[in-house]
Amino acid sequence: MSSPLPPSSYYSAITSDQRLVCLFEHLVRGNKDVLLPEFDACFGYVYPDIINSCKVSPTESIEVVNKIISLGLGTREYHDQVLRCPYCGSEQIRVYFHCHFCNSTQLYKELLLEHIRDGVIGPISKFKDPTGTLICPSCGSKLSLEGRDYRTVGVWYRCLTCYRQMDLPKITYLCRGCKKEVTAHGLIISSVGRIVINKAAIEEFSRRHLAINPIVSTLREEGYVVSSPGTLLGKSGVSHPFDVVGVDKSGNTVAVDVAVSKEPINESVVMNLFVKVLDTNPTNTILVCIPGIQEGAKKLAPLYGIKIVEGTSVSDIMAPLKSIISTSLKVLA
Repeated sequence: MSSPLPPSSYYSAITSDQRLVCLFEHLVRGNKDVLLPEFDACFGYVYPDIINSCKVSPTESIEVVNKIISLGLGTREYHDQVLRCPYCGSEQIRVYFHCHFCNSTQLYKELLLEHIRDGVIGPISKFKDPTGTLICPSCGSKLSLEGRDYRTVGVWYRCLTCYRQMDLPKITYLCRGCKKEVTAHGLIISSVGRIVINKAAIEEFSRRHLAINPIVSTLREEGYVVSSPGTLLGKSGVSHPFDVVGVDKSGNTVAVDVAVSKEPINESVVMNLFVKVLDTNPTNTILVCIPGIQEGAKKLAPLYGIKIVEGTSVSDIMAPLKSIISTSLKVLA
């Protein structure tokens, strides 16, 4: 089993393969964290979410799954039982019913009915008249209601080759892959898993790829040299990390942290950022809050020189972020 990745490594692991980037974008947009397998008549069990989002073949979808597991981005959990061929490993197993007496596969199956009142039992064909109405072949009574007039007591098989009857047919299995016949004892019973994606990996990808990267692009458009993640050296001699650090031609710095949560951001995030700001004293400090920030934290931020940009999505924050950056440049000029 692979060792868990530190949160800071999830993003680099995902972006090491463009297929994973496409998949995680799909997961974030669809609010999904589980990949469910589906049976394909040609390829066996495959993962449609991977095939559709990554534009890969069914065989490659299994390769992507294995990469997710090996990188520690997800875990495999039991989903369903799978029967496999012991010769070639194929999941394409076909079941055949045979006559016990002549081995023919030409069998006819009927339900066995019992007339409850007089106990007569026989195949359903013996109870049906030409119109399809159920009539007891013994006493001639009409059987209208199942459970009251009659009941199903089993099934009955008749061979259409030798015309013998049987309660249960002989069962054999044929592999569609290698065309070999397999017995029940020879079949391999295995399982197929659903893939549970590490929620921390999804959160880190969402924060960096869908929130931080557009911020980096915006700063670069405004003429900043950008590092993400970036660091600023404080008066104490300690280097403090920020999600984004931009430096313009005049040496003015903008430090941006991005907080993404299911609930509005609270005061503790503002306080943690202020500790870094107090030591590093960037020209501008921006805290991006998705989906928003609590009212108390919003009032606290300006007291510490922190500008707040909030919105329910990345698209919501881009316009106010550009406005803050542009305004800052004009003031500094």
